[in-house]
Amino acid sequence: MKEQTLIFSDASRPAQKTINETHPAMDLLKIRHELIILRRRIDQIESTHGERDKLPDLRKQAQALESKLSDAPPDPILPPSAPLVKVTGVLEEFHWQRVLHYFDPEAYPQTHGYFTRQQGRVAKAAVVVAAAGQGAAAQGMVAGGNRLKTCAWYVTGKINGKRFSGWLGRCFCKPGEEVELIVAPVGDEYLVYALSKPQERSITMTPGCYRGKRQARWGGTWFWLGILGFSLAGVIITWMIVYGLKQLITWDLCELLFTCIISGGLVVIAPALYSVWRRHPFPQEDLAEEIFTVMGWKKVTDINLGKLNRRRKRQWKRTGIPANPFRDQTPFSYTGWGRWFYYY
Repeated sequence: MKEQTLIFSDASRPAQKTINETHPAMDLLKIRHELIILRRRIDQIESTHGERDKLPDLRKQAQALESKLSDAPPDPILPPSAPLVKVTGVLEEFHWQRVLHYFDPEAYPQTHGYFTRQQGRVAKAAVVVAAAGQGAAAQGMVAGGNRLKTCAWYVTGKINGKRFSGWLGRCFCKPGEEVELIVAPVGDEYLVYALSKPQERSITMTPGCYRGKRQARWGGTWFWLGILGFSLAGVIITWMIVYGLKQLITWDLCELLFTCIISGGLVVIAPALYSVWRRHPFPQEDLAEEIFTVMGWKKVTDINLGKLNRRRKRQWKRTGIPANPFRDQTPFSYTGWGRWFYYY
């Protein structure tokens, strides 16, 4: 599609503050956890016959939480339960709500074996560290696996007479717009995993899905090389503080840096890079590549929507094409990594 034929959608894009006020994010997992604890306490009181005066208030709290959960969306189905297909049509209905949920690699069942083994190795390493007298460090190693929730948009609607629902990033859509949905057909409905608008070359996808596996592996490679570089910079800065600038260029410092590179490279970096390229699962990237393939894109393992979005933004700033339909913001507000809405 040529730039001259592109047109940005004028669908409303409220500011983050406005969204937080009008559509506060539901912490579905927290509500479930609180309800489980509350029910256990109620059961305990009923079985022991103690603190029975608190039961009416506790039951009211449980009913309030149950009422919230009655309107809650179902959990994400990851990976898709059926092969993905592309559906093109006009949005007949479109609704959304913001919900916190897990979309990290551990949300995909096929990774459970890998992360279980990894947690076992971390636990064994923590025992060794604790035996060496580093109790705080060992505790930090064990507690360092806390998962982060992602704020996703749970969308529902109708296209071509069929209902659809799914978990996506930000969705700047409105009824009447022509869209492409990447969906898994389930009965008479669709589970949507990506929503694209060809008229403006934009796409929103399942949170965490934005690049192919090769891009992810190179990202992991540069991360670990960055860790090594940061460590070497720390050694140089410490050397300068202790010995001064006059001793910056010496054979002693070169030998120290060489030792750090060899030891750090063999002990930390090499195993980490081996894991990145040979062992680490990339379920989010697998789903992203499947979506890209259904979209008809080529070289899907090398696609990075974050980079494409930045390139498109620079191109738009340079040319101003297509025209900006907004007065107080640009079409690129609230796009990119973390929002899971991209221009390509």
